Amino acid sequence: MKVFKKIASGLVALVLITSLAACGCNGTVDSQSAPNGATQENPFPEFTGTDFEGNNVDSTLFSNNEVTLLNFWFNGCSACVNEMPALEELNEKLREKGAELVGVNVEAGESEELLSEAKEILAKQGATYRNLFINGGDEAQDYVGKIFAFPTTIMVDKNGNIIGEPITGSIEDEKKMDAILKLVEDIKNGKEVATALPSEDTVDDKVAALSKEQNNIFLEHQELWDKVFENIEKNASEQLPDCTYAEFLTLQIENCKDLFTEEELQTLKKDLERIDEIDKKIQGLREK
Repeated sequence: MKVFKKIASGLVALVLITSLAACGCNGTVDSQSAPNGATQENPFPEFTGTDFEGNNVDSTLFSNNEVTLLNFWFNGCSACVNEMPALEELNEKLREKGAELVGVNVEAGESEELLSEAKEILAKQGATYRNLFINGGDEAQDYVGKIFAFPTTIMVDKNGNIIGEPITGSIEDEKKMDAILKLVEDIKNGKEVATALPSEDTVDDKVAALSKEQNNIFLEHQELWDKVFENIEKNASEQLPDCTYAEFLTLQIENCKDLFTEEELQTLKKDLERIDEIDKKIQGLREK
């Protein structure tokens, strides 16, 4: 499997396959049930940001909607771009229910060039829903930095609490959009909310599950991997287009090995073996 991860601002963005339509590891949104449709408190970190029109935005935007869907993406993510026309239609239906979809580009705040490129992508896809980038709030930026798979959609209620688990992968499938709309309607009407999106045992579902498993490897030894990612040049992945992800990371670790003890290097080596094994499984699924 060739490198399909993008290095941006010190994070590794696992770009799930272009046609990916899976959600989490089982295709569901699991909202913890609470009386009268409320969700248990799990606040999205307070943030400040700028929308693509140059207006200042912050966490108060959640109070304007019954539910806000934050769709995280970046310019080079094919799956993110391909689902935009469907997201435009979904947003129109969400607005009818007092909800909204908001795109959050994780790299547009880095330069005017990237922002212009993002605007051009949206225009070509006919996407008019609001888009922004987060540029303030340490906890919020740290939270976004831990999103490894793109696109990822996070649902937030009007009190700023996250609903269920992040939805990893495209949500353009009609059944999944219908399930999201029903969940929004239930929350609006004060009903208890539970599992939402339907699950099908597809190749994309299996790929999403494996990708989530791979993401968790980074989180298990996050301090070590953060140190690796911080020392990766932004254009490094473009310089090595033909290697596997494990090979790419091996080279990056070699370049900064002096930062680690022998024990830490062994830990990273074992992680790389697991990452490579998962990559091979994903490749096998895609070739069937």
